[in-house]
Amino acid sequence: MRIEVINPVNRTEYDAIALQFGTIFNTSKWLATFDNILIYGIYDEGGNLIGGFHLYREKKFGITVYRNPPFTPLIGPFIKNEAKNAAKIANKNREILLLIADYLDKFKHSIISVSLGRNIIDTLPFIWKKYKAIAGYTYIIDLSYSIEELYKSISPEKRNNINRAKRDNAVIKRIFEFNIVKSLVLKTFSRQEKNINEKYLDKILFEFANENNSFAFATYIEGKPVASVFCIFDTTTAYYLLGGYDHENKHRGAGVIAMWEAIKHSKNIGLKYFDFEGSMVPQIERYFRNFGGNLTPYFRMAKAYLPLEIALKLFKRELF
Repeated sequence: MRIEVINPVNRTEYDAIALQFGTIFNTSKWLATFDNILIYGIYDEGGNLIGGFHLYREKKFGITVYRNPPFTPLIGPFIKNEAKNAAKIANKNREILLLIADYLDKFKHSIISVSLGRNIIDTLPFIWKKYKAIAGYTYIIDLSYSIEELYKSISPEKRNNINRAKRDNAVIKRIFEFNIVKSLVLKTFSRQEKNINEKYLDKILFEFANENNSFAFATYIEGKPVASVFCIFDTTTAYYLLGGYDHENKHRGAGVIAMWEAIKHSKNIGLKYFDFEGSMVPQIERYFRNFGGNLTPYFRMAKAYLPLEIALKLFKRELF
């Protein structure tokens, strides 16, 4: 088996496999949003494309960093594994993960920090190559349940927030004007004194997003948009990507009811799962938890050139 950079000629075949075995974050349309993207194909012994992954490359202080692209929760890999026997499936996946770990290990004098797909729990190939495996968590809602059952799984506190929004005549709309999303997202980041890559935010909202891969809901109080939820989706799953809130016109239930509408919409269009995209920030994790999803781990692989890794332990100990 081998790994090679995917060239534009092979993108159609790559996308077909990515959509079937990966997520929307693996598709070339999503990855075209970003600069400095490296898209890799995994080929079997017969030269057939059987999977892939991607990396975002950037320079920081003269050091090359390979990581997830902005706004992108995972790099893959996605794998077309046609083995039938459980042991053969596990062995094939292990072989491919070893191949990827070996390949990444060739990037000398650099920093690598990438998140693997939710379905990748075998981190041993990376650990054997001296990567640090760091667990992260997201919440995923199984949308096979009825709307009534999904609503009952929400915490009483959040259900009270929804009812309060209804009593206060909040209006929840599906919106197609994503300037509203951008405005509320920027207000949230400004209040939190955090930076956001506005260039890529614009490309996602105004170039990537369309009715076939995205939707947004906003809550209006007295005619003003107070909260918004923006999701992208593939054939199985909606991913909560962006949320915004106007704290100058705040309402306790505005964000909650917008999220609830996004969850219901995901079920109504036939998706199987709603993924909150996770957060290790305690307040955000608790907010997501209260919608009743299943706690789901994923793993970040981190490694740096040894002198860099020693230095990074002082500043990014949670990653190195």
